[in-house]
Amino acid sequence: MSTMPTPGAVPPPALRPPADGECQFCGSHPAAHVSFQSMTSIVILYVVSAQRGWMCRNCGLSLYRHHANKTMLAAWWGVGIIGIPIFLGIDRLRLRRILRLAPPQPTPGVAASLPAPLDPGKPLIQRPGAILSIVLVTVLVLVIGCGALAFGASE
Repeated sequence: MSTMPTPGAVPPPALRPPADGECQFCGSHPAAHVSFQSMTSIVILYVVSAQRGWMCRNCGLSLYRHHANKTMLAAWWGVGIIGIPIFLGIDRLRLRRILRLAPPQPTPGVAASLPAPLDPGKPLIQRPGAILSIVLVTVLVLVIGCGALAFGASE
C-alpha cells in the first residue's frame, strides 16, 4: 500500500472559512456586512441582542425577520416599548443593503457552517410578533379613544 499520490492526480482544494464578501453562514456570495438587533423587555429591564457580519441576501433576510419578530414579541412588556419603532426602523434601513444583493451563489472551496443559504421563511406580517403588535396597538388605540370619549362626555 502506497501513500504516494498517483502521478497526474490533482489534490482536492483545501477548504477555507468564508472571507469578506462571503456569507458567514452559508459561504455564498455576494454578501454585505450588516447588523440586526432585537430587544427583550420586562418591566424596567431590557436586553439588546445583535448579530453582525457578512450575510448573503437569503441569510440576511432570514435574520432580519427573526430579529424583528423577536422585538415585536418581547419588547412590549416593559420600558422597551419605547424602543420598538426605533429598533424596527433602524433594522429596516439596514435591510436595504441586503435586498440590493443578487441571489446567493455558492463559493467553491469555502467551508461554511450551513450547506445552503437560510430560508427567509414567512413574511414579517405573517409572523406571531406582527400579529401580536397589531392586536396590542389596536387595543391601545381603543382604550385611549374610549377614555377620551368618556372624559369628553363627563364635561
